[in-house]
Amino acid sequence: MKHHWIIVLCLLGIAAPAQQWQRLISEPCYGIAINPKNPKTLYVGGEGRLLYRSFDGGITWDTLVVEFRSATTEFTNVLVHPIDTNVVFLGGIRFGTLRRSTNNGQTWETVLAGTQNYVFSGEAITVDPNAPQIMYAAEFLTSTVFRSTDRGRSWRAMGQIPPDSFLATPVVPRLCCIALRPDSTGILYAGCQGSAIYRSDDSGRTWQLIQRFYAQNGLRDTEIPQIRFSSLRPNVGYAVMTYFFSAFRPNGGLWRTTDGGASWHLFAFQDTSLWAIGIRSRGDRDELVVGGFTEFFDADTLVPGARIVRRSVDEGRTWQRYDDAIPWTADLPGNAFAFRYVQDGSRERLYYASDAGFYALDLASDEPLPPIEREPLVVIQPSHGILRIIGDYGGVPQGVEARAELYNVLGQRVANATLRRYGERAFYGELAVGHLAAGMYYVRFLAGDPVATAAVLIPN
Repeated sequence: MKHHWIIVLCLLGIAAPAQQWQRLISEPCYGIAINPKNPKTLYVGGEGRLLYRSFDGGITWDTLVVEFRSATTEFTNVLVHPIDTNVVFLGGIRFGTLRRSTNNGQTWETVLAGTQNYVFSGEAITVDPNAPQIMYAAEFLTSTVFRSTDRGRSWRAMGQIPPDSFLATPVVPRLCCIALRPDSTGILYAGCQGSAIYRSDDSGRTWQLIQRFYAQNGLRDTEIPQIRFSSLRPNVGYAVMTYFFSAFRPNGGLWRTTDGGASWHLFAFQDTSLWAIGIRSRGDRDELVVGGFTEFFDADTLVPGARIVRRSVDEGRTWQRYDDAIPWTADLPGNAFAFRYVQDGSRERLYYASDAGFYALDLASDEPLPPIEREPLVVIQPSHGILRIIGDYGGVPQGVEARAELYNVLGQRVANATLRRYGERAFYGELAVGHLAAGMYYVRFLAGDPVATAAVLIPN
């Protein structure tokens, strides 16, 4: 049976949500961390060196001062380590260092500092899901990626983002966020100023510019503060873009990749300035939520972003509008900074941090999910002596092995590999090809029966 490997993008719609948002904190909030072993334990990064902590799912809160009060500090990055959940990390804007606590935020030690104050702007601290002793941190001002192999006790610089070759005078872009593909340790993506995404295949030592989304204006107005990949289908990822001046359009929006980050396309919300995205898997699909950001709230109201919150239960085909449903704190902008989904016992909940407060939405477990039709997709990526095979195919029953086979022009099989399965549809594996001569080869993707064949050029 033949399949055409294409992607279908459906039109967006708007639906009215029935759930009610609760305001849990009425002060500016910038980062969220949830204990993965006890989802009632929450940490919320605040303003002025304040960290809010709850052990009862947000009913009551402790307000922790990190050393001393400072009116301008914003804790944009809060992270609980998944192995030892007493360990909490803290970084942000106008804070200067990366801190680590081993007692749930009671006391802190500095684990990463430089000769100048470090800034962790977007989602800039992360844990490798396949090797949780490994962590990464992305520093904004120096565009340097740091790595820890001992659960964040010590850090070393791995590499720096190279100059943006799209600019007339190449300049190193500021580094906003870092993300890992969940199917492969060591593959990193960095979101930068100037609407640029970079990729590293060697744990951050070297970086290659993948795409500059708004190359035509040559400006550095756009930032990419968050990149998220699907745990259900790791070939699918999303990037949100923030911009600051209405004159620099087209700009902003939600961007999507279906080939593991090799290429990106505008998916939704053209010319909307977005800062935050949340994602969770629900059965055969990803649920998405995005939030907007307007930097000059009083001076340039033509940039749509502040107080924009949209959620989709069908991977972006339709969107629910929450802009007017949230009980915003008066006189605060309502810029989004973080979303987190959590399963708290029988309760499914979405948390939202903004500079107009911290909010929660209890989600209905019986919420109807519209059917999704997808075309199958196979992506083949040559890289450093290997071929990466990414399959997105829904016709493979559980228990059926998926494989990739490589043939030369004589029809001889020269390499094969079993593909790992992720969720209902996704497969991932690597074929070692470093020993083969350069030239044209053919890849077969098999899942019970052959489902795809493609030619691939292996470079010298």
